[in-house]
Amino acid sequence: MISARPTPEEPSPAREGVVIRGLSKRYGDTIALADLELDARSGRILGVAGPNGAGKSTMVKILAGEATADHGAITIDGEPWSSTLGWRRVAVVHQEPQLFPNLTVAENVVVGRERSRWLRHGVNASERRLLEEMAIEGVADRPLAFVTLAIQQRTEIARALAQDARVFLFDEPNSALTEEESDDLFRRMHALAAAGRVVILVSHRLAELVAHCDAVAIVRDGRTAQVLAGEALTQEAIAQELVVGTSARDAELAAAAMEEGASMLRLEGWSHAGGEFVGVDLDVQAGRIVALVGVEGSGARELVRSMAGLEPATGRAELSGQRRDLAGASAFVSADRQASLFSNLSIGENLVSRLGDQISGPLGVLRRGRMASLARDAVDRFRVKAHSTSRPIRSLSGGNQQKIAIAAAIIGRPHILVLEEPTRGVDIGSKREIYRLLREYAAGGNAIVIYCTEVPEVFEAADVVHVVADGRLSPPLLVRSHDDVQGLAAEITRLERHGRSGQSEPTLAAAGA
Repeated sequence: MISARPTPEEPSPAREGVVIRGLSKRYGDTIALADLELDARSGRILGVAGPNGAGKSTMVKILAGEATADHGAITIDGEPWSSTLGWRRVAVVHQEPQLFPNLTVAENVVVGRERSRWLRHGVNASERRLLEEMAIEGVADRPLAFVTLAIQQRTEIARALAQDARVFLFDEPNSALTEEESDDLFRRMHALAAAGRVVILVSHRLAELVAHCDAVAIVRDGRTAQVLAGEALTQEAIAQELVVGTSARDAELAAAAMEEGASMLRLEGWSHAGGEFVGVDLDVQAGRIVALVGVEGSGARELVRSMAGLEPATGRAELSGQRRDLAGASAFVSADRQASLFSNLSIGENLVSRLGDQISGPLGVLRRGRMASLARDAVDRFRVKAHSTSRPIRSLSGGNQQKIAIAAAIIGRPHILVLEEPTRGVDIGSKREIYRLLREYAAGGNAIVIYCTEVPEVFEAADVVHVVADGRLSPPLLVRSHDDVQGLAAEITRLERHGRSGQSEPTLAAAGA
């Protein structure tokens, strides 16, 4: 639940916060920042929103000392910014956790702040309390590589909070957290601001920006286009700055998806080898997008991954009525986009990385011309902001990297496209582009299954939704049977409660596949 933002006390003039003037940064031909100006006051929460590629992440990296500006000035509490100042005074919780997978959760919280030149193997009392408050004390001694993405993000949040910095930068920090965990995070943000710290929240979630921020800066094309505050700070006002309206083509595709289609994927008695889900019966029709929702530990994520052959499962799996190995008929896009991309390759090489024989000759020699042509077509089709497909993939913003990850899966033309949180950390405009592309792909007679943690995404993207609770699948619920997100959320909550209670599933008037 999103709570109303409190009225903060006026900050002391002596603790003015962060002031950015004329900040500019260029990566080759790409202008990331162009004379950006921003004021983030102590005791307040400043939101930052903008399209992918607008320069938000570059600003965060420069403030944190992870990148160097070409021009401009930054002061923190009146003191000119330096790399030493950034290291001491600025803490960042990134959109994609930037931690050490070979260290334990606890070691990641304290790394860089050791009281000796060797990494401590323990934590002090205050750090132990923080681990408990973030609900990660039970996995404190587990290597980070073996915990979920949600726990990784909570670990990075704990690390930032333990640093006790003056400036806290939150870059899409709750993108993999549950609603309860997100509410707890926002309470922490308000506490930090109330203590006189500077809090900057970069987010694409309009409701959260309006509920928790005192002002929201709209960044576009590397500049601050608008700052909304007071009565002007509404979801509608932010959306007007970010969103291009839904096209007639989008409406046509959504209507076509409502027609009954032939069964593309059918699972019968489908059970996880480790017991994460049991006895699942699922029918996914061609031309439809099916969403599976469930909290961490419900079995929903494992069920989705099993459809791409990434989790061991037994039972009967049919593709168009024939028993098939799902791994060979599907393509998978992870919630962690870095797991679906090759960070050392170019944009073009990532786009064609799944094509195999389509880009090689008789002797296995790569056909460079064919690769370049396919990559250029994909960039245009997916509206990726890239000056050249030969640029490194890491030169793109997070949202454009996500488009590349999805594009690489789609151009391989799998019968089943499986995605985890396909628009996690993506701005509104890019979300709609991704939804349109998924809809087009489904309309071509393919089946799409997505794992979702946000009901608005289910409402916008899916035709059918199933709830997974305690490893069991609910009856299908048609998204079109609800006129708004709130009604759909209420029905999903009801199904989730029934699943956890162990009661037999209710019969839904709106159910159908």
